[in-house]
Amino acid sequence: STMTTETANALSNPAPQKWDGKTMTQNDFMIRDTVLVLSPSDSVIGSESKKASHEFTPSQPRGVLHRAFSVFLFDSSTNELLLQKRASTKITFPNVWTNTCCSHPLHGMEPSEVDGPEDVKDGSVIGVKNAAVRKLEHELGIPVGELKVEGFKFLTRLHYWAADTITHGKKSP
Repeated sequence: STMTTETANALSNPAPQKWDGKTMTQNDFMIRDTVLVLSPSDSVIGSESKKASHEFTPSQPRGVLHRAFSVFLFDSSTNELLLQKRASTKITFPNVWTNTCCSHPLHGMEPSEVDGPEDVKDGSVIGVKNAAVRKLEHELGIPVGELKVEGFKFLTRLHYWAADTITHGKKSP
C-alpha cells in the first residue's frame, strides 16, 4: 500500500501524545497506543492501534506488520542479563519469562520514536532508543535519564511473527 499525503504529514509533524503509564490500563494501551505500520521493506507507511495491529483475521492472518524492539540490559559488573517475568495482567504473553523489556515505538511521541530506513541501515535508531527509555521507566521504574540513549547498542533487525496461543487461541499472533 502507498502512504497518503495525510499519513505522510502526520508522520512528519505528529502532535505529541500524552502517555501516562501510571494511570492507563492494559486495554487503554492496546487502544490508545499507535504503533508504526511498516512496508515489507521496513519503511514507515502509517500507524495503527496496538490492538488492531495484533488482530488476526482472514485478510491479515499475521496481524499488521509494525515496528517493535527488545532490550537486553546487562549488569556491567557481572555481565548478567536482567530477565523479567511478564505480569499476569498483560494482555499478550502473560506470565512469560522474557528479556529485559519488549515493546513498540509509538507514533506521535515526544521525543520522537519514529526512525526512517536510513536510521535502521546505519544503526542510529534514536526513535527506537527513545521508546526503550520510555518503556524501561514504565515497566522497571528506571528513571528517564538514568540510561542514556547513546548507551544503547543496536544489534540487528528481525522480521518475525509471534503467536500467543495461550491468551488468544490458535488464531493469535
